[in-house]
Amino acid sequence: MNTRTCMFAFVLAMLVGLSSGVALAGAPVFETPESRELVRGAHNLKKGYNNDALRNFKRAAEYGSKDAQKTIGMLYINGAGVPMDWARGYAWLKLSATHGDPEAVSARDQVFAQLKDEEKATVDRIYAEIDAEYGDQAALARREEWVRKQKREITGSRTGASSQVRVQVADATGFAWEVSGAKYFELLEGDYILEFRQRMGQVEIGELKLVDDDRPEGG
Repeated sequence: MNTRTCMFAFVLAMLVGLSSGVALAGAPVFETPESRELVRGAHNLKKGYNNDALRNFKRAAEYGSKDAQKTIGMLYINGAGVPMDWARGYAWLKLSATHGDPEAVSARDQVFAQLKDEEKATVDRIYAEIDAEYGDQAALARREEWVRKQKREITGSRTGASSQVRVQVADATGFAWEVSGAKYFELLEGDYILEFRQRMGQVEIGELKLVDDDRPEGG
């Protein structure tokens, strides 16, 4: 086994337990395309069905799941369900780090530090290919289309008119209550589209460092 993978075994083990995320009590939990695939992928990963898990995580990654993108990166780094490919694994980790998740950023940087020169020469091409299909712009378009489809299916209206519809929602504790269709889609869009859009293009800022000030006095 390539010795470079050893340091990442514990990361992959932690990712087995990932789910759709932890929701606060009182906040509605919305089942979304990626949340379903994350649960299925985690289950398949635990069972050792790495090929099936990879398919689940790629479906989740299509909707912008950074957990899924990070997991795919680690699958390539470890050669689990796919041939070991550090350049492709790095590209997935780079994509997963675009919203500034500290674990993804750390994994990305650790992998890059160990890439061989020939691997570094290919990462820009691979990243561009992955970003075009799974990056934030593509993911946002899929999210918006999914919400539009939900409006049509739940309301029975071609235009998605929701004022007369009542929808039952539940929080992380299982407590359920009913809201108007308009309120439901306001909450869903805020959680699933607006919040995601706000994270797009996030700039990562490194640690502040002191530098010598060689300017003359009064400069």
